Amino acid sequence: MSNAGIILRVDLTDRKVEKEPTSSYIKDYIGGLSIGTKLFWDGVPPEITGLDPRNMLIFSTGPLTGTLLGNRSVVIAKSPLYTNQTIGNTGMGGQFPSEMKFAGYDHIVITGKSETPVYLYINNEEVEIRDAKHLWGMDVYETQTSLKDELKDPELQIACIGPAGENQVAYALILHDIDNTASKGGHGGVMGSKRLKAVAVRGTKGLRIADPETFKDLWQQYWQHNVEGRGKFGLKLLQDIGVGGMADAGVKQDMAAWGYFDSYVVPSPKREEESAYFVEKHMVGSIGCAFCPIQCHQNCDAAGISGGVTCWGYAGFRWIVKNKDQHFWWRCHQLCQRYGLEINEAAGITAWLMKLYELGIISAADTDGIPMEWGSEEACIATIEKMAKREGFGELLADGTIPAAKRIGRNSIKHAIQTYNKQVYPLTGMPIGGSAGTYMIPASSEVWLHPPSADMDTIYPFLALEPGISDEEAERITDEWVSDHAEETTGYRDAWKEFSWEHFADYAVVNETAISACDISGHCDWISDRMPHIGFRWSPQDNAKAISAATGINCTGEMIVDAHKRRRLLELTHIRLCFHAFGEKLELPLKLLMPKPDGRSKGATMDMGKIPQVAQRYCELMGINPETQLPKKEELERLGMKDVIDAVNNRDLKEKIV
Repeated sequence: MSNAGIILRVDLTDRKVEKEPTSSYIKDYIGGLSIGTKLFWDGVPPEITGLDPRNMLIFSTGPLTGTLLGNRSVVIAKSPLYTNQTIGNTGMGGQFPSEMKFAGYDHIVITGKSETPVYLYINNEEVEIRDAKHLWGMDVYETQTSLKDELKDPELQIACIGPAGENQVAYALILHDIDNTASKGGHGGVMGSKRLKAVAVRGTKGLRIADPETFKDLWQQYWQHNVEGRGKFGLKLLQDIGVGGMADAGVKQDMAAWGYFDSYVVPSPKREEESAYFVEKHMVGSIGCAFCPIQCHQNCDAAGISGGVTCWGYAGFRWIVKNKDQHFWWRCHQLCQRYGLEINEAAGITAWLMKLYELGIISAADTDGIPMEWGSEEACIATIEKMAKREGFGELLADGTIPAAKRIGRNSIKHAIQTYNKQVYPLTGMPIGGSAGTYMIPASSEVWLHPPSADMDTIYPFLALEPGISDEEAERITDEWVSDHAEETTGYRDAWKEFSWEHFADYAVVNETAISACDISGHCDWISDRMPHIGFRWSPQDNAKAISAATGINCTGEMIVDAHKRRRLLELTHIRLCFHAFGEKLELPLKLLMPKPDGRSKGATMDMGKIPQVAQRYCELMGINPETQLPKKEELERLGMKDVIDAVNNRDLKEKIV
């Protein structure tokens, strides 16, 4: 039915293509991220690096992908960016995931390394590894145009890399269409290490829905709730100006990091500096993922440069480098897209260099004669170019912040605002809510985990930008909704008003489960229980009902939660084994542990003494032994994962699963 039914395996070294049924994985792992993680666990040794040919690059879709209630995929690989080369997963939407399903494939697993550049061509049953020497060196847009012209198929759906991926930059991304990206974790670098320029898919099989009437009813209920209920404010914002509206509100709420987290107050903000203003002036149309009526991506034409933007692309190369010029930001954004660089990683590293330059730790002599002055467009453009091409000082930066700091020396790591070798996102509320807290619990990909007190920062922007709602009314609605969320999560309605870590682990597990449920099913995790405090609802139970109607296979909310737990325990066990193999220690940047310097939360800080308590509670909720940081034997046995017990206990490790 709505499962395509096939896992496609491609070995680029031996140029072999094999197919196997998805069915053997469905009972325990259901689909999407969960099956993809299981495939990864079974095939990728913890000891290898992200650029090793044995690494897998996995494109995974869920049972709802390609239907009216799903359009997403997850890309999974061992990350060349993350500390200790751990597993990384990152989402990608657009039409590509649905086209995979229409071609007959739930998952594409790519291993090995080609001797010469190639692309993977898929047209239903036809699967070929083709020469791509003529595409090597092209940017992501040139690549897609060239392939569509070459194959005479304008409907071809393509996921590809740019020069940054070809050069195996650790934070290179994979791009599809105008701005759908698999951006977190350096998966573009993994693709480049395999000499794989693109995956081009054409599918004409379509999908069958097992119970069309029930599925249609679920679709109508979902959109009715989110269009007519609390979610209408958020949906309207996403449709009109996108996540850029949240960025604008973040500036007004003292959430934007100015000058590499030296301040959270953007000086003298003006209307023409807002994302909303830029979109109003330059948007030529909304675009989005297959079958989604929201179309939350903005296609813009400014300064003679056309392209798309959505989500956190609105943040990079703005306040963090002390830039308030929207056209400056747009040029940087589009250059990153063309080269295939993750914009916030590139912007964060650039801002770090500017901080080092300000402090006198580096000079223009260290950066090929380019003064790394705050707000310099010349410095930003040059750094992007050099990163993507690994030229000059760009070679120094291409593996991420920690390797760069080791090469620079001079105690430069002290000033780096990174965790797990990832730059911290520059739009954040309180140090304890939006930055350091995100990384207290090991995560393979950046997940916005926050304590109850941070919910105010998440909901208020949606309401504050709604015409006709006063600040007082926005605060009243915020209080009601966030209190509802706090009570639902912790049983305590005023939990969010307490500036504490007491319920952080509970929130983390709820958020993880909500996001994972969607990544398993193929549903968009934005319009889901990930953010019920801004009115959006789509729970694991809702996912289960839709999966049952779509596939004809009985699925319950409890089964979704267990599938999430299986994949999360595999992920955390893999991370633990990678830490043992590579031995790099994790430390939170000192600046995030210091009192917030200014803004409405001035003086807020993290109570480091609470970290063991948070970790203990998280382990308790997830069935993990806090002393070994490995899953408990009884929990793995309950989940039918005895093979994991054997795999870990047969290793030469001091810690065992008990």
